[in-house]
Amino acid sequence: MLIFGIVLSVSFEKMSQNGDYSLKKVYICSKNSFEKMLRRKIEGTLAKWKNTSGHKPLVIMGIRQCGKTFIAQHFAEEHYKTVVYINFIKQPERISAFSGSKDVDTILLNLSAQIQDVTFTPGDTCFIFDEIQECPEARTSLKFFKEDGRFDVIATGSLLGVQGYGDEKKKRHRQLRGQKEPGINSVPVGSEDIIEMYPLDFEEFLWANGMRVEVIEALQRCYREETPVPAGIHVAMKNLLNLYVAIGGLPEPINAFLQTNNMNEVSKAHQAILKEYRDDMVKYAPDKDKPHIRECFGAIPKQLAKENKKYQYSLVKPGGRSETYLGSLQWLEDADIACRCYNTDITGLPMEGNAKDNVFKVYMADIGLLIEMLGPGTRTDILQGNLGGFKGAIYENLMANVYRWR
Repeated sequence: MLIFGIVLSVSFEKMSQNGDYSLKKVYICSKNSFEKMLRRKIEGTLAKWKNTSGHKPLVIMGIRQCGKTFIAQHFAEEHYKTVVYINFIKQPERISAFSGSKDVDTILLNLSAQIQDVTFTPGDTCFIFDEIQECPEARTSLKFFKEDGRFDVIATGSLLGVQGYGDEKKKRHRQLRGQKEPGINSVPVGSEDIIEMYPLDFEEFLWANGMRVEVIEALQRCYREETPVPAGIHVAMKNLLNLYVAIGGLPEPINAFLQTNNMNEVSKAHQAILKEYRDDMVKYAPDKDKPHIRECFGAIPKQLAKENKKYQYSLVKPGGRSETYLGSLQWLEDADIACRCYNTDITGLPMEGNAKDNVFKVYMADIGLLIEMLGPGTRTDILQGNLGGFKGAIYENLMANVYRWR
C-alpha cells in the first residue's frame, strides 16, 4: 500500500505534552549532526517490531550511509522515555562496559559509571548500539538483554556481513602487545531479530520531493488496472526518475540536492561516501585481499560499461583469474556494497538452484554511486533523459537495485 507522509524536520528538543521526551532524557555518547528527516518505509517495520509482544533485540543491517543510525535515533526518541545511544567507533571506551560478565545488571552498572546522570527505566528505555561490529561483546550481550526482558535494544551495523574477516591480524596484534585473547563472542542466534535497510527507493524519493498522495495513488491505479498513465503525470515521473538515477537513494546526496539544488554538492557527497567504502576495505579486509577488493570495486563500472555477458576477471587486471578475485567479490557482497546477478538457462523455479555459479554480473548497491563512478558528464546525460548509455548498464543497475530491495 502506498502511504503518503509529509517530510518533517526533527529536533532533539521536541517535547511531549508532559515534557517526558526532553533532551535530558536522551543520553548521547556520540551525537550525529541531524539532517532533513526523510520518511522511510522501514519506520512501519520498526513500529511493528516494538508492538510485538516479547520482541527480541533488533539488528538493522545495511550498506554504510543508508540512514540506519538516523532512523534508529528518530524512532527511539519518538517511542521511548529514555534513549541511550552508544557509537562504538566514536566512543571505543564504551566497549569496556561489555567486557567480562554479560549479565545485564553488570552492563548497566558499567554504563552508569561512564555516562553521567543516566537512568534506566524498565519498559521505557531503548539502547542503541551503533556500529556494533566494533564490539562483538555487545552483539553477544543481546542474548542476555532478550532473556532479561526489561529493556529494548536496537543495534545497527554497516559491515556485520564481513565480521570475522581479518581476525588473524587482530590476533597477531594482541599477541605482540601481550594482550589476552578475549572470550568467545558468538552471534546470539535465536535471540535477535535482523532486518535489512536499503537506500531510498523511488517512492521514498518521491516523498522526499513532496509528491502529492493523489499523484502516487493515480500512478498505482494505472499500474494495477493496466491503463495508460496521464501525459502530465508521465512527464513529471519521467523527470523525477531521471533525477533519482542521477542522485541515487543514499540520504546524504539526496539531502545535499534538496538543500542546494546543486549537482556539484551531490557529487561531493558521493565522493565522501566512496572514500568511506575504500577506507573500510583497508580497515576490515584481510591483508592479502585488500588490493584485490579495491581492484574489483573499481572495475564494476568498467565491467558494466562493456558489452560483456558476464563479469570477467581479466578486465579487473590483465591475467586476472577467479582464484585471485572470487573471495574479493564475496567480501564486497557481504559488505552490501555490491550484488551479483547470476545467469541461468532455465527460467523455471527454483531460480537459485539453476543459476550458473561462474556466469554473473556485478552491480553497485546504489545507482547514484555507479553514476558517480562512471565519471563526469554521466549525470548531465541522465538529467537530459539519456539512461541508455554504457551498453544499458544504467538501466541494468537500476533494476538490480529494485529487485534487490524488494
